[in-house]
Amino acid sequence: MKQFIFPSSVISARASLAFAAVCWCSITAVHAQTQEEFELQNGRRIPASSVQASPAGFTATLTVGTTLQTINFTAKEVVRASLREPKEVVEARILIASEKPDKALEALDKAEPGLLPYQTIPDSWWLRAAVLRMDALSVLGKSKEAAAVVSQDILSKLPPESAGQIKDFQQIIAPAGKESSEKIATLQALTDRIVDSWIGARIWLEIGNTLAAQGKMEEAVKAWLRVPVFFPAERDLAVRGTILAARGLQQIGRPQDGEKLFTDYLSDHLASPYKETIQTESAKLKPKVQTTPAAAAPKEPTETTN
Repeated sequence: MKQFIFPSSVISARASLAFAAVCWCSITAVHAQTQEEFELQNGRRIPASSVQASPAGFTATLTVGTTLQTINFTAKEVVRASLREPKEVVEARILIASEKPDKALEALDKAEPGLLPYQTIPDSWWLRAAVLRMDALSVLGKSKEAAAVVSQDILSKLPPESAGQIKDFQQIIAPAGKESSEKIATLQALTDRIVDSWIGARIWLEIGNTLAAQGKMEEAVKAWLRVPVFFPAERDLAVRGTILAARGLQQIGRPQDGEKLFTDYLSDHLASPYKETIQTESAKLKPKVQTTPAAAAPKEPTETTN
């Protein structure tokens, strides 16, 4: 049996996953304390708690001295919006990683109407919700529907950075076709210029998927492992990479290594929302115990009469 060998870079980086998880918790705590606000082109910062969506854009009511001041602005005037991730978007991430993409779509259905006013704001939660919808549909095997989530008309209205991310993601989830090697080359080229960490991690999942479809399972496992090792902060994708890698290891006759991936993951992520998913996957890797029917108990001698 050919032994699977992890790349040295993966082995050394794997040892630091626990530390990375601690750092992520610290970063999350800091982010939660960051003030939610809108930053306008004129440099003004407006607390998000004072802002409401309006038919023309947004309206903010601020207290200036002893008077109330109303400010109207449009999405195009917003340079950046530091807003907490909507709970439905968080839920969609968890559901996709837990292999419930249909439920993820239902969560996004609830979030998207409220996110629509933010559509043309750079790096908005509307953009992330759109990408997650595309991802969920691709997991369901609906690549054409996924590519059509954002129409050409909407793309033309988006900031260049947002439109670029959508176009890149369309390439990522596009079917490989007959020339899957061409898709590998396209994806690897994308890794050299992608800035968004989540999309960068998703590329490596897709590289692994494409390699696996080619029958190159060892290479696929290495690609999937890059996600939890080099993108630990993208927790939903890190767990997907871990699960896919463990399944791949089982296919090449290394279920023990796959089970160790799950053990390490659970020890590094004590409060993970994916704990139940990981435990279920881990149970699939354990060999089934062959049970034999218990031997029939000896019959008690029957009483006879002379």
